[in-house]
Amino acid sequence: MAAKKIVLAFCAIGFLQTSFAGFERFWFFSKNPEPEITNSWENLSEEEQQALIKRYQSLKEVPDETSNALQQRMDWFSQLPDTEKQKMREAWQKMSLQERKDLAHRLEKANPENRAQIRNEYINKYKQPDTN
Repeated sequence: MAAKKIVLAFCAIGFLQTSFAGFERFWFFSKNPEPEITNSWENLSEEEQQALIKRYQSLKEVPDETSNALQQRMDWFSQLPDTEKQKMREAWQKMSLQERKDLAHRLEKANPENRAQIRNEYINKYKQPDTN
């Protein structure tokens, strides 16, 4: 009977240890990775810190031309009916990176009437066969 209680206690402790995600941060012997990051930052000179901050900020910023082109594409896509949006999403998922670039380039150069034709061309190319 005592052996059953001991086994049950070990099982309960084992379950509790594995049931809490991130429990290692409360464990006394676990290694805390933050001091390494803090020490690395503190070892940088003031100029290096400023350069790193500027580099990070430049990575986050989008150039105006890219931002405007992206906004135009988003506006065009949002004006499509929901069924057409879904068809475009499905076709987009099946395209290779080069085909996506070609499509974007063709749509950028096309006038609004030709865009519908180009869109239908790609949708038909990647349409799933109807299974009845």
